[in-house]
Amino acid sequence: MQRQEDKRVRRTKKLLRQALTRLMQQKEFKSITVTDIVREADINRGTFYAHYRDVYDLRERIEGEMIADFRTMIAGLQPSQTASLQPVLSRAVDYLEENREIVTALTQDSMVEGFGKKLIGILEECRLEGLPYRSVEDVYVARFIAIGVVGMLEKWITEPQPIPKKEMTALMARVLEPLLR
Repeated sequence: MQRQEDKRVRRTKKLLRQALTRLMQQKEFKSITVTDIVREADINRGTFYAHYRDVYDLRERIEGEMIADFRTMIAGLQPSQTASLQPVLSRAVDYLEENREIVTALTQDSMVEGFGKKLIGILEECRLEGLPYRSVEDVYVARFIAIGVVGMLEKWITEPQPIPKKEMTALMARVLEPLLR
């Protein structure tokens, strides 16, 4: 049985996540230091190191947790549903909207790295999972679709005045419909 994380540990990790998010909105990730983060979170440096090796480890763990959350969200879908990508995209749009602040911060440098690259992998898996037979062409088309979807999501999530999520989901469905036949 997996042990429940202590309430104080969850609170500390939340403070560190929020601090990193705020700092990434102010400056480039590579110029953020542990000192910046602990000052912003108002915690002691030793507490930071009790949970993370460095700033890169913090970011990697945040991305990993978000990808795990997303995988959990789509785990209940049937392979036939994931191949069409419609339910997956709908859940992706909801998740990104709920986590807009951190996602925007994580995607500022480049959506194709880190979080975006992991999201591309999930979308590829979803597309290929529902196909009874996978040709070489299917693998390339799945990558093309995944990169396009992540690009659209990046544009949407970083817009100061994004279109409503229902419109975004419908737009992606219209764009993808010819590719998913």
